[in-house]
Formats: sequence, C-alpha cells, structure tokens
Amino acid sequence: MNVVIVGGGFAGVKAALELSKRHIGRITLISDEDYFLHHATLYATATGKSMAESVIPLKQIFENHPNVTVVHDKATSIDPTRRIIKGAKKQYHYDKVIMALGSVTTYFGIKGMAEHCYGIKSLEDIKKFQNHIHEAVVQNKLDKDYVIIGAGPTGVELAGALCQYLHSTIKLHRLNHSNTRVTLVEAAPRILPRMSPTASRIVGRRLKKMGIRVLTNHKVEALDDDYILVEGKKIDTKTAIWTSGVANNPFFSKHPDIFDLAPNGRVNVDEYLQAAKNIYVIGDNNTVKYSGTAWPAMAQASFVAKHFSRIVTKRQPKPFRPRSYMSGVPVGEGWGYVEWLGVYAAGKFGAWVRRQMELAGYRQFVSRKKAKELWRAHNIPEIDA
Repeated sequence: MNVVIVGGGFAGVKAALELSKRHIGRITLISDEDYFLHHATLYATATGKSMAESVIPLKQIFENHPNVTVVHDKATSIDPTRRIIKGAKKQYHYDKVIMALGSVTTYFGIKGMAEHCYGIKSLEDIKKFQNHIHEAVVQNKLDKDYVIIGAGPTGVELAGALCQYLHSTIKLHRLNHSNTRVTLVEAAPRILPRMSPTASRIVGRRLKKMGIRVLTNHKVEALDDDYILVEGKKIDTKTAIWTSGVANNPFFSKHPDIFDLAPNGRVNVDEYLQAAKNIYVIGDNNTVKYSGTAWPAMAQASFVAKHFSRIVTKRQPKPFRPRSYMSGVPVGEGWGYVEWLGVYAAGKFGAWVRRQMELAGYRQFVSRKKAKELWRAHNIPEIDA
C-alpha cells in the first residue's frame, strides 16, 4: 500500500509513525516545514523559554523509520480519479491519502488585525514577537498594556507567561515600567469558554491575583499601529497578540466537488474518518466530536493506521469511537489547572499534572530518553540554550 499523508502537525506525524510501526507499505509525509511544531509549549517559547521544547526536526522524529519519506512541499490540489496529490514541486500518487492540514488563523474581518497584530501560531510569528519585545527593551519603550485577544487555553497560557516574563525583564534590565500590565480580552461571557465554568472561575481568580486585567463580553473592533479599539474604547498599545479565531484549511473549500463541508467549513467524514473514496480527513479538519486539539487528533491518526492494517490483512473494519481527553492550562510558573470528566486539579498539583501531559505528548513521537530531554528544555531560557 502506498500512503500519502498531507500535513506535518500532530495528526499527520502521528499517522506516519503508527503506519510505519505496522509496516504498511510506503509512506510519504508531505509537510510545508522541515520541523514539527509542538503547539502545547509555544506560549513558553514565545516568552523566553528554549526553542528546543517546541521545535522538533522531522528528520529526528523519523530517523528510525526508513519506510517514511518526508517531503518538504505544499499540497495544492487533489485528483481522486487518478489518485494524485499535486504539490508545488511535484505530484504524488497514492493508494490511500490522509489529509491532516490543520487549521489556519482567521481575524473575522476585524479592521487592521492582519496588518498590526502579533501571533504565536507559527515559528515565524514567535520570532517576530520576540524581536518586537527585544527592541522595546533595548529602547526602554515597553507598552503600558500588552493586549492578548482571545481567552481560550492559548490566550490564558500566554497571559500568565507573558506577565511573568515582562516583570522579570523589567527587573533584569532595571527598566522604569512598573505599571506595565497584561490585558486579556474575550468576546464570550467567560474565559476558557470551551472548558467548564469551574475552570473559568478558578483560572480567573489566578489571573486576577497575578495582576492580569480580564475583559470578558468585550469585542475587539479595530487595531491600529498604536492602539486597539475594544467596545468603542481605545487602549494605547503597540503590542496586540491574536490567539482567538481559527478556520479550516482553505484546501478543502477549493474542492467542493470532493469534500462535503459543514457550515463551519470542516469536512464531514464517515465512521472510518473517510471523506471520499481512499481519502481520509483527520484532526482539526473534520467535524468529529472533540476534534480541534492535539490528543483527539492523535487518536484519530492511530485509528486510521489500525484501519489500514485491517484493510491490508482483510479483517473486519471497526468504526471510530471519539472520546474526551484531559485538558489543562498552565497559568504562570508552578501553577496550572487540569480537568477531565468533572474532576479537576489546580495550583501546584495542577501544574505537575499538566507537565506530565506534555511529557506524555512528547512520547507519542520520540523515545523516552529524547522525550525527557525535550520536556526538560522547558526549564532552560533560550538565551542559555
């Protein structure tokens, strides 16, 4: 069997590894980057921690998987009749194809957002943000307000880390900016809207204790070079970080004759995660319950690998059964909140559990020894890395 996987994120990389372990023919992984981005730790990398914990070379992940060929390319279209993925560089024939392209950022048409905001979704975003902070420190011109737009897990994680990073930077460089603060803006009635009300309440208390201003039920209306407009009021800032909206990868909307799209733009799939004959769509790109985060994406990747194994060995296929996974957010060093099935932990123990979740995440891709090395990189500032 010749399997082509499009996308080098959690779902795509996990699918390639699981297929390789089962020796299912030739596997080609098409990725537009030569590294895997560990999104769960990007908030830390953006605020001074080692790049090593978030950026893992694909060559390193697949060094012991000779049946996996990693190709640096970008898929542009698909021909299901000829079973070909067309890339920017060449074409790739497949027997089965797994689409795991992940989501893209959307600004909901907010004026000036695309031109002026910062982000932490990609390595390029992070480097741009870090350079901006460094320049402000050198010129002794830190903002009074650092505004984070979106109080989902990424926004909350970044708020806690950025707050401590700014305070330590001010102290280290003896800057006169004692009034600098982080403001977290959320359009929904509460922070962490996809988690429980308990999470919102407890994490909200933690943010307040850290001195972070939280504005819920507040919509951002515009962003300029030196201010952000929130509910008709200007907040002076040159640093607004977008952690809010995402949309499905536009690859699918370009092929409406192949993919059946839901109103939210995600792809409808059957009980085997198949969108069309020989075409499987996993992770953020489909409408399966719980899709949108790393652990469900990896579960879908493992399922598809097992499903292909059943096809090859002519065994009866089994449908995919989605399930929930533990979710959690760190809010500053040594404090975290995690919950699962109505049970939660907060504070130091919550932080410990969240760190164990990160270690378990690394183990999905690399050896135990390498996973611990990556995991421990969290404690190393980038300047010392």
